Formats: sequence, C-alpha cells, structure tokens
Amino acid sequence: MAVSDPFAHPASEEELAELVRRAYREGRQLRVSGASHSIAHAIYTDPHDALPNRVSHHQPPAGDGTNVMLDRYRGWRVRDEDRKLVEADAGIHLGRDPGDPLGGSSLQASLLYQLAEQKGWSLLDTGGVTHQTVSGFTATGSSGGSLQYSANINVFGFRFIDGRGDLHEVTREDADPDEFFASVPNLGLLGVVSKIIFECVDAFDVAGQEATTSVEECSVDLFGDGGGHRPSLERFLREAEFARVEWWPQRGAERVLTWQAQRLAPQPGFRAKRYRRFGEQPEVNQHLISILFTILGNLDDLSLAKSRLEDDFDELDGVLAALAKIHGLGAAGKVLAQALGRAAEFGVDAAITVLEPAVPLIRRELPSFFPRLLDAFVPLDVEKDGLERGEPQSFRDVGWQGLPMDNAVSDVLLPSGFTEVWLPLRRTGEAMRVLRDYFGSPDDDREAYRRTGTYTWELYAAMPEPFWLNPSYSSGDDEWSDGAFRIDPYWFAETSDDPTAGLFLGLWTALRDAGIPYRLHWGKFQPAFARGDRTWVDFFRSQYPRWDDFLALRERRDPNNVFLTSYWRDRFGLWEAPAPAPQP
Repeated sequence: MAVSDPFAHPASEEELAELVRRAYREGRQLRVSGASHSIAHAIYTDPHDALPNRVSHHQPPAGDGTNVMLDRYRGWRVRDEDRKLVEADAGIHLGRDPGDPLGGSSLQASLLYQLAEQKGWSLLDTGGVTHQTVSGFTATGSSGGSLQYSANINVFGFRFIDGRGDLHEVTREDADPDEFFASVPNLGLLGVVSKIIFECVDAFDVAGQEATTSVEECSVDLFGDGGGHRPSLERFLREAEFARVEWWPQRGAERVLTWQAQRLAPQPGFRAKRYRRFGEQPEVNQHLISILFTILGNLDDLSLAKSRLEDDFDELDGVLAALAKIHGLGAAGKVLAQALGRAAEFGVDAAITVLEPAVPLIRRELPSFFPRLLDAFVPLDVEKDGLERGEPQSFRDVGWQGLPMDNAVSDVLLPSGFTEVWLPLRRTGEAMRVLRDYFGSPDDDREAYRRTGTYTWELYAAMPEPFWLNPSYSSGDDEWSDGAFRIDPYWFAETSDDPTAGLFLGLWTALRDAGIPYRLHWGKFQPAFARGDRTWVDFFRSQYPRWDDFLALRERRDPNNVFLTSYWRDRFGLWEAPAPAPQP
C-alpha cells in the first residue's frame, strides 16, 4: 500500500499563495520546509509531541496542518543586469543538499553554481555549509564567519505571501524599509517567502590555512588580551577577512583548529586546492567517529545504539583497517577495538555483548581515553616534544566553494545538533574566561567532561546587522555595534542525552549568571520550559529592542495565526493567541 505524501509541492508563486489562502479559509496551520537544516520543531506544523526535535528530519508530524516542500520551485532570473539584481525562487538551494529527501538537489542546479558559471557573480559570504534553501538561510538569521562580509548585505528584497494569501514585495529602497528589516530572520511567522532578490557581487577566489595546535601554542590568545604578534581572539576575528576557531576544551585534550581565509581576485589558470576535513579517508574516518560517539553517547542503554551501529557497519568497508587507530588508546580503547572487531566479523549484537560488562570501565577511563582518541583523529601539527606531525593545511578555492568549509561533513554519518550563542564582540575575552573557569572548576574529571561534552566548540563572529531579530542586531549606538562573537558547541545527535537539559543548558546558564547579554540562533536549540514560564522568554525579549515590533507585525501579517505553531508560541510567550479558525 502506497504511503501518502505528507507535503504539498507547489510549482509556482500562485500555487503557493493558493495553499496559504486555503489554510486561512479552513483554519489550518501552514509551514514551509527548506533543507530541514533547523531543528524539526522550528519547521513543521503541530502536533510536535511525537516529532523528534533534531536537524535533518524530513518527516512532518501527522495532523491536519499543511507542510510545504518547494522542490518544484527552484528557479532564478536576472532582474537588473547592471545592478546584478537576481530574483531567486524560495526553494532553490545555495549549493548542493546531500540530504535532499527526494534526491533532486545537485550542484549544477544550485544558485551559487549557476551565478558563478553563467554570470560570474556571487554572494559576499556563505555559511559553514550551503545545503540550505535561500529562504531557509535568511529565515533563521544564518551567517558566515566574518566581521567584514555578510550575505545579508546582498539581500535586496523579498516577495512574500501573508496569512490571508495576499502578495507583497518589500525592499531596502522602500520609502519606509521597516518591513524589509523585519525579514531576516522572519522565522516563517511573517508570511511565506516566495522569492528573494539578491544584489550580487563579482565572483572571487579565496586562499587560507588551518593550523592545529595546543591552546598554549595557538597563534591566537584565546583567553587574554594578546600581545605582540599573538592577537587576542577578539582582535583576530576583527582582522581576519574570514575566520573560525574550533576549540576542543576537554580536560587533557585541549587543542585549537584555527581556520582563516582571505579574498583573491580571480586569476587566469587558477587551480583549486580544496580544504580537507577528516584527513585522507574522510568517509571511513567519519564512519568510525560516528560509531565511537554512538557508543559513548549511549552507555546508559547500549540497545539504543544498535540500529545506528548496524547502519554504519553495513557501509564501512574499511573498518578493520581503521580500527588500528584505537588499539593503542589504553584499556577503554582496547575494549572498544575488540567490540568493533567483533561487530565487523559477527554483527552488532556481538559487539554489544562485549561492551555491556565494560561500561563501568569506559566511563571511568573516558578522561584518559578521550585525549588519546583526539590525538588519533585530530593530531597536532607539532607535538609538545617538538616532533613535527605535519604542517598547517593550506587551501585555495573559488569563494563560494571554499568558504563553506563544513560541506564535507556528512549529516548522515555525523548527525549533529547545535546551539549558537551570539554576544557582543567586545565581550569576547570575558565570555571565553567564563567558559574556561566553568570547564576547569570541577574537581571530578567526569563532571568536567559533562560540561564540555566530547565534541568541538566552534568560535567565530558576525557583522552587526540592522535586521530586527537577527542575533547580531544593532541600532548602531549600542554595545553590539562592533558585531557579534559566536559560541557554537556541537552535540552528537545519536545519543540518549537531552542537550537542553545538560550540555547546552550549562552554557546558557553560565553566561547568563555571569551577566553577559546574548542571543541565540533561531534555527538551533533553545531552552526548553513549561507553558506559561516566562523566565527565558523575558530574558530574550530584553535582548532584542525590536521584539515587540516584530510581534505586532506578525499579528498584522497573520491574523488567523496560520503560521504560529506551539513551538513558536513558546519562544515568544504567545500561549493565549487563538488557534487558526475557519473563515467565511
């Protein structure tokens, strides 16, 4: 029996508008899915009770809401050749989306590829990945890592469909551009974006390097004011054209990956040297990392890891050779290597049989095992004894392919969740010292690991923005006027933990208790709380000067609350707003 398609698939702006009109008349919720690169509860209609709240979940909940996929609405066209104005349909992807559930996404069909190949144009920056649709990228306030460039500078205008199904267009050049500046991010609450107008720039190349060092040997002073040729983290982020730092703060394993790049004018005969993630065997290494993180994240109940491990071993041809990496990693490493060898030969059940009695050992040995594990997969360029293991990785590429440095990370092999804290750039050193003290204060190593997790923490920056709910919003005369510093801890999703009650909550609370103002990325994890509890709602309301203006505009644009789900009611404390009702 065929399973019914849970999505509507409009092929034009008018078909999209008619879906909204029908939802308005019938009193139904309507939400639009892009690449599903946000957490699921932020994307789909109610009910959310049985919906896994994770990234890259492509199945909306059962219910009477309308969930829309824009896979048939991915065109673009030039509006003004001289100004490089391009109108893009909301469903087109910035780059290739490897997780496209229908398999229709390709590099050649992406906006950035076509702009470069057909017009020699580009955007000023990208995010760390380019899987997103253009509407999803702008709807959540996403950003690349630069205080000098932003794709939001390229955003010129929007066509949107309000909650009644009426069409509107807003641009930067409107006599009153307020509604334009309410639109990045719009969270899908101000209407359905049907087209985005970009003012492009000439394409450019980038060149850069990434160094892997200890904290002490890092070229950037992570916690201090810097000095001489070693800048503070804030100064480094100010001066680099494009930059990000990956910090592994785990006790005994501390190391830093410092990535930076600069623009180059295109040159004849240019040959790319691509940035590499995960060494010479990226797929094999991602499989093995996924297996290890799945085990470490499910020690309370290894049966929860079974299906995930089976998927990895079905695909990991090189597992036996890769196991050599963990054989010499102490008692816990030997147990894990033995278990994985059993799984490769006899199946996952055999591995779990070996692992279950060893769980207390693995827990006890984690603080000594993890640093060795990191040495195997993220080796320092120069060891503490002066032994050179490698050299900083250099790369050069066309800009739109070189800037999204995480495109090679598989959402399938390494499914991850994130929270992303944005705080005033001038608070960078203060925030880093709060984290250093928070991570370093426990006497117990295992408590320290609960605070850091076993994944990397990404540190980067973003320009100040005039957009109302953008996490780097600034009026120009406030402490956000220099831009935002961003802290982005990764969380491996195939675990039994709830990061909003553990890893992420610890970060949010430590910064709030230290009196540091901050905002959170709208498409990533935010605090969980009970209906009616305004503690976090009021905290974030105090961080956004245009919060109330946004909600007033939302009410005008969506009078029947077609776009307002339970998740967004919680974010804004709108629990008393009426549910959509049939209209005459």
